[in-house]
Amino acid sequence: MEFRNKIIISALAGIAIYVIISIYADINKLFFTLSSFNWAYIPLILLLTLFNYALRFLKWDYYLRCLKIKISRRDSAGIFLGGLSMSITPVKLGETFKSYLLKEFHGVEISKTVPIVFAERFTDLIGLIILASIGYSAFKYGREVLLITIFAVSIVIIVIQSEKMFEKLVNVPLISRFAETLRNLYLSAYTLFNIKNLMIAVALSIFSWFFECLALFFVLKGFRLDINFLLPIFAFSFSTIAGAVSMVPGGLGVAESSMAGILIFSGITKTIAIASTLIIRFCTLWFGVLVGLLTLSIYGFKFKKGMEC
Repeated sequence: MEFRNKIIISALAGIAIYVIISIYADINKLFFTLSSFNWAYIPLILLLTLFNYALRFLKWDYYLRCLKIKISRRDSAGIFLGGLSMSITPVKLGETFKSYLLKEFHGVEISKTVPIVFAERFTDLIGLIILASIGYSAFKYGREVLLITIFAVSIVIIVIQSEKMFEKLVNVPLISRFAETLRNLYLSAYTLFNIKNLMIAVALSIFSWFFECLALFFVLKGFRLDINFLLPIFAFSFSTIAGAVSMVPGGLGVAESSMAGILIFSGITKTIAIASTLIIRFCTLWFGVLVGLLTLSIYGFKFKKGMEC
């Protein structure tokens, strides 16, 4: 029930934000602009989004193998896709729902698998930073956000790979009572963030998010725009980073305003920029939530059975 309430609240917040954005764009002009879009691009755009999910699933499944968690690929896929329903939680941390399902289905301690969700999001962030940096070379926008994010990412990697720093932290009086749980978390994180695993995960992240950047490219093509290919790469990756670091559920409002702002700054008209932003967000973020909910529905009996065990 708690997860369901989070989805409903986030969905209502999303509707409110999109209404505000539509009013800002002038609803009549926005509808006219949307009517001029070549909707034949939508299947391709959704297919590119599915490619993103497929590569991210490979990363999820790879992480399970790294921690020697043995489940069928069918269950692994069901749990991964079900987790997409939590994409509209702050920095997608609601996806720890996947850890809950692993616990219910296979008895895997949550403290062992939560680092997988963190590692997924963290390597996604690194992949997006790399893509945004490529785009930045052409647009010179958002340097401070990129530099701060790169610095923070570097610090986290250094801390995770330093056993001495962890031991000092876990021996702090107020924290020591959670030592066993923290050690489980740390051992999983340490494994996931070794150089080999980190490089594989980041490579998958770069390619997976590139597909969604490419999806934005075709959204803009749907409005018959002749654009620099680097623009959708930068606009999508930078706005996704902005949404993630804002800690707002699903980056709602932050990602949309960042993306529309970059497109407008690049010379695209306000109504087309906002219309493009709305289309790509529905075809990525909200499409993912729908896929997640459908997966939970399809697996519903099995999930229920697992929770009763």
